[in-house]
Amino acid sequence: MKNIILITFLFFIHSCGYTSVYKNSNNQDYKMVITEMSGDRELNNLIKNQINLYSNNNSLNIFNLIVKTKFEKLVLSKEKTGSVANYELTANSEFIISFGEKSKTTAFTETININKKTDTFEQDLYEKNIKRNFASSIREKLISEIATLK
Repeated sequence: MKNIILITFLFFIHSCGYTSVYKNSNNQDYKMVITEMSGDRELNNLIKNQINLYSNNNSLNIFNLIVKTKFEKLVLSKEKTGSVANYELTANSEFIISFGEKSKTTAFTETININKKTDTFEQDLYEKNIKRNFASSIREKLISEIATLK
């Protein structure tokens, strides 16, 4: 009896119906064109790549974007020796979205507190990964804003 319940439970978990939010969505057919970028170069490139992954070049729904970003790494606390123990990483982004006659300005902020690692190479990789995650999150929020503008 326990085996039947376990098999049934595993079957339901395996077939839970999870799909990506944007997979096969026909109603979100956008072409996003970045006309101007300013601010943190690395964050701008990551956001641009994220937008290009989502953008459909064959779409007739063309959104023009002006992107302004700022990335900050602030010291939260120090150890007794004076070396940094914790950081706060913050990514601020502002978008001016234009679609035909409509225009909208929106801003997003992503923040995370991290502990400093002893290995600087590992620390740099970790921070770059966080920037990639920030860019992905910003893109998701931007797509939601564009959906309300259309």
